[in-house]
Amino acid sequence: MLVLFLNKFDKYWDGKLDQLRKAFPGHDFVSYLDHNDPKELLPEADVLVKGSLSKEELTKAVKLKAVFVPWTGVDGLPLNELKKRSIILANNHGNAEVVAERAIALAMAVTGRVVELHKNLERGVWLGRPSSKEFTWFSILERKCAILGLGQIGQKIAGFLKAFRCRINGFKKEPSGSYPGLDFITNDIKQAVRGAELVFVALPLTSETLGIVNQEVLDAMGSAYLINISRGKVVEEKALAESLMSGKLAGAAIDVWYDYPSIDRPVTLPSRYPIHTLPNVVLSPHVGSWTTESMQAMVDETVESIGHYLLTGNPIDIVDLEKMY
Repeated sequence: MLVLFLNKFDKYWDGKLDQLRKAFPGHDFVSYLDHNDPKELLPEADVLVKGSLSKEELTKAVKLKAVFVPWTGVDGLPLNELKKRSIILANNHGNAEVVAERAIALAMAVTGRVVELHKNLERGVWLGRPSSKEFTWFSILERKCAILGLGQIGQKIAGFLKAFRCRINGFKKEPSGSYPGLDFITNDIKQAVRGAELVFVALPLTSETLGIVNQEVLDAMGSAYLINISRGKVVEEKALAESLMSGKLAGAAIDVWYDYPSIDRPVTLPSRYPIHTLPNVVLSPHVGSWTTESMQAMVDETVESIGHYLLTGNPIDIVDLEKMY
């Protein structure tokens, strides 16, 4: 069996590949370090490791049986085509705790007005004790929060918020089972956000969640703070911009966006609306997973899942192609 790695590679990945080669000597493991253009081997690949995949690449991979995404999100793959060919898709959740940490950091940055105060002090402008201007910031202690999406990241966010003695509503399409730290769970998104002072968006991007946080949901939030660490398009862009610019929302802290840079456009604003100019918005360039520990944890889980697949025929975390997560 040929396992083809078309993802970005480094020394840590290379070390893990050596482990796979020793554990499974009957299989071939090929990366960019082994071949000048491993894409040439797509027609021979049984297993593919890649974060995104075009329909053209999938068409070339005539023997493909499984795809491993080395992180959580799978919205960069042609899911319908995978489903038609009964190709197994696997992801992992090695970044969950770090992304949840990022969500809390962003929440505290926007409610604490950290960036705003930093920019003022760069110019020698003081707010607070030395200033005659009235000034306060918003503590997250004992606040009512809502978490939209109760996957691994959403559950980790809940765990962190409990340390701040927060009361937490959760939104989940099919509420079932036990979720420690959650005070209330509903499949009604407006009910989940109503009365919340902080709303955390942790939903995967699917056909059902695209734009699910629309104007009606934002209106139901009232003057809450919105923190998005999932995917930008889960929140309707125009509605978000208008709610922030009008002052309906208290603020937002966002790590995931609508427009991204490319080779042709290396300098790119994250939205077609002037969200980046607002003092009550904290911007982050989709780096929620970008710690050494998180990156290595995702590699570890991917490699472990590949090993499990080679032994049993099933990865550890299989994506439901109908649900898209």
